[in-house]
Amino acid sequence: MWIINNFILKEKNGVQLYSIPVFTETGLVKHGFSTRIGGISEEPFQTLNLGFHTGDDWETVKENRRLFAQSLSIPLENIVAANQVHGDKIFKAGTSDRGRGAIEQKTVVKETDALITNEPGVALIAFYADCVPIMFLDPVLKVIAIAHAGWKGTVLNISRKTVEQMGDAYSCQPENILAAICPSIGPCHYEVDTPVISQFQENFNKWERVLKLKSDGKAQLDLWEANRMQLVDAGILGKHITVSEICTYCNPELLYSYRYENGKTGRLAGIIMLNN
Repeated sequence: MWIINNFILKEKNGVQLYSIPVFTETGLVKHGFSTRIGGISEEPFQTLNLGFHTGDDWETVKENRRLFAQSLSIPLENIVAANQVHGDKIFKAGTSDRGRGAIEQKTVVKETDALITNEPGVALIAFYADCVPIMFLDPVLKVIAIAHAGWKGTVLNISRKTVEQMGDAYSCQPENILAAICPSIGPCHYEVDTPVISQFQENFNKWERVLKLKSDGKAQLDLWEANRMQLVDAGILGKHITVSEICTYCNPELLYSYRYENGKTGRLAGIIMLNN
């Protein structure tokens, strides 16, 4: 077990994953963020690829998902997954949705980038290979959420909208919510060009905090800070936000990175479930 930037890297039955201590301390949830270690996929997906649409063998991915879920004592049939499209749609999941997208793609929640629930035993999962994963827990009202924020989702304010939807659906107060920004591509390796720069300059009042402009017309984009700012703007207290600052590109031996592998890579996953 290793503590890394307020996240804990641990291993169970050969599966290595990250946990968030402030979530664990509540005793309310099972949760984790996967690494690429502990599965059965072969190159270039070795080994714990959790994404179906990667070119990996379908049955292999199903087994990897089972191994990941088992390492957290989460039943595979309890998982709810969405078809992520870099948008801002948020889906309220319930017990009747369990199993959607868990072992086949045709049953996924359509065109959705964030999931919320207040029902125990409903495991919310999302998939990543550089985009920003954000997990949420309201320990007062026992509500959880998970969001997928690439640059497009960040511009669309998916983080802020997830907090707002937790309030609208379950009366959550932002000051009670714990949030965690999990491993994803860092500003050290996320270079963007003019179209992306323009989107952030138009949509962020303090864009200078998330863009480091370069002499060649490009910029380094800090999606961690952009999403942290959104969470604060939504009313979450700064002390309740944990940022891993673990870059997927910088850690190819442990994490998948779409940019590092030029698109041919597996998918990581974040998962969170309220205990029964």
